[in-house]
Amino acid sequence: MSVRYLRLGNTISLIAGVLILLVLLGIMIHGIQAVFYLWVLVVMWMLWVMGIAAYVSYVLAALKIRQLMKYAGVLALIVTLMGLILLTEHKMLGAELIVLGYFLEPIAGVSLYLRLLDFNKPAAHVFFWGAVIFTVGLPLILIKNTYISLIGDLIKTIGLIILILKD
Repeated sequence: MSVRYLRLGNTISLIAGVLILLVLLGIMIHGIQAVFYLWVLVVMWMLWVMGIAAYVSYVLAALKIRQLMKYAGVLALIVTLMGLILLTEHKMLGAELIVLGYFLEPIAGVSLYLRLLDFNKPAAHVFFWGAVIFTVGLPLILIKNTYISLIGDLIKTIGLIILILKD
């Protein structure tokens, strides 16, 4: 049963990865002010809701060091929610809070990473380190460099595709 939740969380995360690529491309094309565009805000709110679904799925899965996912994950959701509210009010502080919230995700993701190693080590490495690269690149988006996050998200997405297909 817990493998089913793991698979569901990975599927949600894969869809989120594709949506994140869309947002990053929008920012790459239109600049950081794209975070205030209606379509970007709608996608970001969708991502947040999907984040709740992925979080619940992963918490229900048999993860190693489950407390990391449980506590860092919920904190990431709270911080990004505050950021989204501020972005919706057209305040740039919202983007900075979202970046901060995303920095909690690799911490939460350690528990997922350790579990995924049991299924497919190469794909787990690709997924986790892609997520780390994505996260490390996020602050650079605020100064007009989306490339590192874009590459990290692509790597992470490839890792998820491999994990799902090999499942």
